[in-house]
Amino acid sequence: QADQLQSTGIDRVQISANPNADIDGVDDVRVNADIAILDTGVSSSTGDLVIAGGTNCVSGGTFTSDGTGHGTHVAGIAAALDNGVGVVGAAPGARVWSVRVLNSSGAGSDSTLICGLDWVAARSSTIDVVNMSIQGSGADGACDSSALHVAICHVVNDAGIPVVVAAGNEAKNASNVVPATYDEVITVSNVADYDGQPGGLATNG
Repeated sequence: QADQLQSTGIDRVQISANPNADIDGVDDVRVNADIAILDTGVSSSTGDLVIAGGTNCVSGGTFTSDGTGHGTHVAGIAAALDNGVGVVGAAPGARVWSVRVLNSSGAGSDSTLICGLDWVAARSSTIDVVNMSIQGSGADGACDSSALHVAICHVVNDAGIPVVVAAGNEAKNASNVVPATYDEVITVSNVADYDGQPGGLATNG
């Protein structure tokens, strides 16, 4: 386990104390969960992730290609194997579904996001949770206020799948960020952990 990194974030949420994660540097227990990562794709070359499948909603590439590394990074935070090398995720060994909604430059559109969300909704019997570390400008409203909001509500309210999204960071007000501002999602901000102790945090979301 000496060669495996347990990041400050993973340590902060005390994953190592969770018996279901069983973090010991040995890949003998895997979290039984299915996580859809809506992002730039998840690279199949890391060897540190269980990629169960996915789809590509943008032109070029495949769902196992990642031009920016962002989607792979997010997937690693979520589910990197507890195998003694690299990093370990919050749910080690959970099955990752790579839903590529951003291209190799990290750009996407409402139509690519909706494509990914609809793909997830159609697999509600498999997918347990969605992660979207994606941000754009906008405001909250009713579920029918925009096509993207309709798709989010369909996943959460109809398919019953929680959607976790980024607050926007860069000291932005999350109420001006979509999908972060939507009532239906779980919005997560990052923090600056100065000393690893309670009270040593500065929000940046």
